[in-house]
Amino acid sequence: MTDRRAGPPVPRCAHPPAFDSWRDVRRRVISLLDEPPPLLVVTDFDGTLAPITLDPLATRIVPAARRALRVLARLSADRPDRLRLVVLSGRAALDVAGRVRVGRLEYLGNHGLEGGRLPWRARAEHLVVHIDPSLQPFVEPAERLGSAVAERLGRPDWLFVETKGPSVAFHFRQAPDAAEAVRRLDAAIAAIGDASGRQAFERFEGRKVIEFRPPAAGGKGAALERLLERERPESVLLLGDDRSDAEAFRVLARERAQRGLTGLAIAVHGATETPPEVVEAADMLLPAPLDAAAVLSALASAAARRFA
Repeated sequence: MTDRRAGPPVPRCAHPPAFDSWRDVRRRVISLLDEPPPLLVVTDFDGTLAPITLDPLATRIVPAARRALRVLARLSADRPDRLRLVVLSGRAALDVAGRVRVGRLEYLGNHGLEGGRLPWRARAEHLVVHIDPSLQPFVEPAERLGSAVAERLGRPDWLFVETKGPSVAFHFRQAPDAAEAVRRLDAAIAAIGDASGRQAFERFEGRKVIEFRPPAAGGKGAALERLLERERPESVLLLGDDRSDAEAFRVLARERAQRGLTGLAIAVHGATETPPEVVEAADMLLPAPLDAAAVLSALASAAARRFA
């Protein structure tokens, strides 16, 4: 794949996707350790560290990815001047922490609207999650919207409603007809009207999921902007697979162009419905979460040798 740091993303067909060679990806990732520190590593979960499943509750992290995160988390705790590590997920922070189960790691959930750092050897269930107080008024309307839509549709088997504090997500991966599922969801929301609290939120679409979030709260792009402001990294590695990850990819591209930040955005394909804008916004493309786990393992091994 062409290195797009010199210009805007070049659209390309995702059928079949043009995956980058493992050797090239490994070289580019490890070369980030040659840049001035610190290196900020930010990775998505679903579709990136874990294969997409029909049932969101059945999703499990690739074991090699967990092992790599454990090494990277230890290194980031011991050498924060060299490395910072964040898992940035659309799931609630407690949910993703319970699926990753790696201590000394920061978990940002709900596309960055909430998060916390899990101490070493602490149980994931004990993660202390922080949320901006300004978003608290959206918690009850989000729960009301989720319940109202589910009731209106008769709680079909194909619908999974995920309430995440100030936002709510409607997953329809198990629907036999995705287009029909979207039509029914939109009709239910329209029929409920003002009583649902829908007007309080902005709508976002992902891979077979429709989310409603507080207006102007932003997604992963805004979350990355906050991380860059807080961490002040000299280089960044991003991994993701969905539209919200593409937001972060574009922020990284902007920062590279405007202030010379070194960075690499890696899209993980893993499913035929990967949005084309994700591929277009990325610098490199991997076939599946197993490959993303291998990339993180290579980075962890190289960093452990250099930081020794």
